[in-house]
Amino acid sequence: MSREAEVLKILLEMSREISSQIPIRTVVRRLSLRLKQLLHADECSIMILDDSRKELAFSESTGLTRWELENIRFRVGEGIAGWVARHKKPVLIPDCASDERFVSIPHQKRPMISMICVPMLIKRRVIGTVSLTTRSSGHVFSEAELELAVLLSAHISLALENNRLYEISVSDGLTNLYNRRYLEQRLSKEISYARRFRKPLTVLMTDVDFFKKLNDGYGHQAGDYALRQVSETLTAGLRDYDVVARYGGEEFAIILLSTPRGRGASTAERLRQAVEDCDIRFRGNRLKVTISLGVASFPEDSDDAELLVDYADKALYEAKRRGRNQVCLYEEARTPAKKGFAEGGARRPNDRRDPS
Repeated sequence: MSREAEVLKILLEMSREISSQIPIRTVVRRLSLRLKQLLHADECSIMILDDSRKELAFSESTGLTRWELENIRFRVGEGIAGWVARHKKPVLIPDCASDERFVSIPHQKRPMISMICVPMLIKRRVIGTVSLTTRSSGHVFSEAELELAVLLSAHISLALENNRLYEISVSDGLTNLYNRRYLEQRLSKEISYARRFRKPLTVLMTDVDFFKKLNDGYGHQAGDYALRQVSETLTAGLRDYDVVARYGGEEFAIILLSTPRGRGASTAERLRQAVEDCDIRFRGNRLKVTISLGVASFPEDSDDAELLVDYADKALYEAKRRGRNQVCLYEEARTPAKKGFAEGGARRPNDRRDPS
């Protein structure tokens, strides 16, 4: 296969992956590997610009050690990557050691001979850099390889920007959690997966107790602050692959993947206790915040995504009816003893029949 045909093939593969549902880290890792292989580089690293700190940090690398990934940072203007980020220009360096912009890292023991560094740009806005390096003195990059790096780095920039826009569309602006739209889409997929592979799954619905009183007593800014603190506490108490979303108002929804009902109830109780123990202070006032939670599970309660949310919501309503600051399972909420609850029906977000 000719070099031109190989480049076109890789560009087509890149375009397909950018528009796919593959996680962004996987997409970027694959793109960087293809770039490394095409240019016969020893390493390919992607650094992302933190605008608030004006600092570049590694996002992906095919050859760096864990120490290098976690500890090497460059300010804008510092080192070759920093120079590229400041000037928005790609560079080809035949010999790193003789370039005055090159910064030697004491703990970085592998030699760097030749380097290509390219800015990742979105409408002239720098979002990071792509760097390729060689370790052999006989391997120096060419101008043709620099042009290829510029071309393929543009596709990596596009993948990252698409992901940023997608994250904005599925994120809640106040808490930075996922929003209801994302949760409903994700739950449908996870239920299909759980049904196919016979994996358990549990849904938690939770909201802040007496939230209206908190807003009335301390103001809406205090209420917003409390919601952010609750969201952080929930996230900290969950596994990385669990899903937590702001469902509406002061209500949150959680998907516990591969979690049977008993373990889901235990997790709900742990989250309840964590929020109760949280020391939330706003402008000198200590905000006493608690949550109530409802639990529904696949396959015991339902194999339908909408019904699982509905049943967890019913259980949440029952937990609040019982006095709040507690956990209720759907199987408990639907018992004949709960006649008054059964007549009341399910509470939906923003339904204020039960003042919170």
